[in-house]
Formats: sequence, structure tokens, C-alpha cells
Amino acid sequence: MATLLCFIGVILFSIMMTWGFNATVEQTRRSLRIQDWPWLDKVQVFFVVLAVGMSLFALFFLLVGFSATGATREEIYKRDQAKCGGRCACATAMAWCVVLLICWLFIISICSILCCSYFVLDDLCYAMPSFTEADCIDLGVFTPLIRSFSTSDLRLCGGDAQQFCALSSTARSWYIIGWVGTCLVILGLAFFLAILSANYAHVGNASKYVELRDLALETPTGESPHLKSENAFHYPRRPSSKDQLSELSNGGYSRQPPYSGSTSSSRLAEKMSDSLSQYAYRPHKRPF
Repeated sequence: MATLLCFIGVILFSIMMTWGFNATVEQTRRSLRIQDWPWLDKVQVFFVVLAVGMSLFALFFLLVGFSATGATREEIYKRDQAKCGGRCACATAMAWCVVLLICWLFIISICSILCCSYFVLDDLCYAMPSFTEADCIDLGVFTPLIRSFSTSDLRLCGGDAQQFCALSSTARSWYIIGWVGTCLVILGLAFFLAILSANYAHVGNASKYVELRDLALETPTGESPHLKSENAFHYPRRPSSKDQLSELSNGGYSRQPPYSGSTSSSRLAEKMSDSLSQYAYRPHKRPF
């Protein structure tokens, strides 16, 4: 699930942000009367590299998660050296996951700023009654920011204003879809972080789960190995008269079926810990 979210999110983000960036560049080129953008291709390559890199990280997180989950964990991390290596792999994946999560939070903040900016530009376009030479979009408030490299007055009229508004409406839709893709990536990374944290804790306890499974296979059904001592006593809850009548009518106490071996050892450990907690252990006999 986390891998699928990362794949879908990074594909949506890369494609939509590339299209939206091209629309923004075209708007800026028409507004500032600038024809030469030598760094435009480098930005497009950046989105491609980002998509490929994020996909590789998602596959790495998936591989670490598979190796430290369920029966695979019990087979791989039996020895102490394997446990140390498994914990190092989980810790490394968790560190990279946190770094990527911070980076994508920064990216989603930039996408949010772009979306809000285009909502404002669309409001300016909707306020225009018609696209004539008398009706213009005045962006002169940004003139001090571009004075060093452009002499444009940032006043768009007629056809320029119409093209500017068309590109604003299109780019806003693409940026919104890119923002949704960023949310999917962040959600997938959060899932990966939770899974890797749980696997990091389970890797060190893999041998304990195996011992509990072997103990369950050797112990007869319904009996606890700790009750074989003569000073260990089991004090069950005193049943009421209704419970006794219902149990007698049903033919006695119900017992659980024997262990079939299909249950995971970690699940079995939880069941055994719950069953053992029902027994009370006293060093001496209970006085009557």
C-alpha cells in the first residue's frame, strides 16, 4: 500500500508539475518579454530525476520491510550477526524515510504557495469584463522585483491578457493535481516509517518468537509448562451458578484446537502471553 501510494504520488507530481511549470514559464515569457531561458531544460530534468530517485527509495523501503516481516524475519535473522544487520538496515531506512518526509513537506509548502498564487490570478481574470485594449491586467506591483533584468511594465491588455488568463486556469488545475500527488507521497512515507519502526522492534525479538512457537508445539493443548511445579497453583475465577449450568448443558468446558503451525510466531506470542496472564503464581500454598 505504501509503495503504491509513493509510486502514484510521485508520477502525478512529476508530470503535473512539469506541465504546470511550462505554463508558468510561458506566462512569464509573455509578461516580461524574455525569449531566452537556458535553464528551462535543467528544471525538467530535475523532475525526472526526482521521480526515478523516489521510486528507487520506495523499492528499497519495500525490500527492507519484506525482509523484516513475518516468517521471513524468523528465517533471515536467526543469528546475532543477522539481527544486528537487520536492525542497521531498518535504522538506515528509517533515517532516509525521515529525511525524505522533511523534503516532501518542503515541496508541498511550495505547491501550496503556487496554488494560492494562481487562485489570486484567476480572480483577477474573472474580474475582467472583456479582453480588449481598454481592459488590462496590471501587475505593476512586481516591477521592483524584475527591474534588474527586464524593462516590462507588467501591464497585459487584449490578446496578451486573454492568453495569460488561459494559461493561469490551466496551470492552476495542474498544480492542484501535483499537490494531491505530493500528499500521496507524504502519506506513503508515513506508512513506511510506521512499518519500519515496528520491524525494527520485532527484529530483535525474532528468536523469542521462535522459542515460544517451539514451546507451544512441545506443550500439550490446554496445559501450561509453568504449572508442573508443585508450588505453582492456578486460581481460576469462581464461576457463577448460571455459568455452571450453561457449561454443564453444553457438555463441559470448551478447549481450543491444537496448534496447526500456520499461525505466525509473533501472533502466537501474543496469544500465549494473554493465556499465561490468566494464571496466578504463588510461592506458597494458598491458606484456607
